[in-house]
Amino acid sequence: MTPAQAAVPAAVDAVVCGGGPAGATFAALLARQGLTVAVFERERFPRFHIGESLLPWNMPLLERLGVLPELERSMQTKLGARFYHHGTERSRIVRFADGMDDRHPRAFQVKRADFDRILLDNARRRGAAVFEEARVEEVLFDANGRRATGVRVKLAGEATSREVAARVVVDATGRDALLSRKVGGRMRDPLLNRSAAFAHFDTFRRDDGPTGGDIIVVTTPDGWWWMIPFLDGSVSVGVVMPSQRFKTRPGSVEALFEAALAATPEVRDRLAASRRTTEVKAIADYSYKMSSFSGDGYCLVGDAACFLDPVFSTGVLMAMTSGSLAADTVARALATKGRVDAADFRRFEKIYRRGVARFTRFVHGFYEPAMLETFYTRAPLHILERAVTTVLAGGVFFPTLRARFFAATFHACVVLVAFQQAVRGRGEFERATGIVTPET
Repeated sequence: MTPAQAAVPAAVDAVVCGGGPAGATFAALLARQGLTVAVFERERFPRFHIGESLLPWNMPLLERLGVLPELERSMQTKLGARFYHHGTERSRIVRFADGMDDRHPRAFQVKRADFDRILLDNARRRGAAVFEEARVEEVLFDANGRRATGVRVKLAGEATSREVAARVVVDATGRDALLSRKVGGRMRDPLLNRSAAFAHFDTFRRDDGPTGGDIIVVTTPDGWWWMIPFLDGSVSVGVVMPSQRFKTRPGSVEALFEAALAATPEVRDRLAASRRTTEVKAIADYSYKMSSFSGDGYCLVGDAACFLDPVFSTGVLMAMTSGSLAADTVARALATKGRVDAADFRRFEKIYRRGVARFTRFVHGFYEPAMLETFYTRAPLHILERAVTTVLAGGVFFPTLRARFFAATFHACVVLVAFQQAVRGRGEFERATGIVTPET
């Protein structure tokens, strides 16, 4: 038996299944309060992952975790986002500092192999017992099948599995969603039936000055591209298209990606002198959520709970926010009564679902001509521009009057532009952009 295997505890306060941003956030915050936490991660870090563009509202979470200074030294600063529509002159430049909440003017672009390792190492430093190449085979429940009581886990090199008891089990296994059946299964979003193909390139033509670290998004008639610059000069490039395009493609995912790239000069030209450094990978069926996020003695966080089309770079913020909310919930419940019930997670679910729902409305609208025209049209009031910018910075999760005002003003902007569109006649934006409004 190796020292690492011998160190696996028989019982802990919390078991975390998965060491990505959601799981590492939960583990670090709970362990920092003196509770015992075991993290079982099936892979060996560092490992490749996408979801590389953070939002300004990530920054308070990174500061709370204590990793902000390290990220400031090693990651690309992001001051905003630059949106362009393929084949037109339409554009929108977003500067986070222009938002109504000017406390959050910047974020980071991160290579997830490095970023996730930093977060997981931080959980170790805070006191969590972290085991990599450890596959959780099953979440264990009591005789009634309702309350989670621990996990069965198998470590690399071991012939047999072992059981670890816990007062709460956190599913942070990402899209695998270990507890998906227990909470009623995955509900896919029929309005966001999209898939993505992506790769890294060694360099690209970035803008000069501080804005050279901004994400570039190019919208197209049926989807969009991302270009995420990193500190070493390389770039992540991906395209999101209807899943049907992937299913009916005549060749490989790589061929589909290259053909789409060749047809999009706004992206292709920035990569003219570059070399692809990774294979082209794909993720299918981007957007979903679970029927429930929690139960007696367990909860789901991060991509295990839900995932949303990342056109506004929401993935890591959603994951870390869920981990933070869940950690606060568990710490409070264990301190007051020594266990965590489904009722204890109600506030966690309410806040998290509300924030995700706000983001979802924006993403749904992004694929509708009226909403996209709203996005590419200067708002009639400057306060609306500032409100939209704050939402794009990630200020949607907490139920304050300010957050409600952000959402209300954005939707007021949608109504105004829709009215303008109706007055001047339907079809102008569709003709300019190639996007066709569905008939009802």
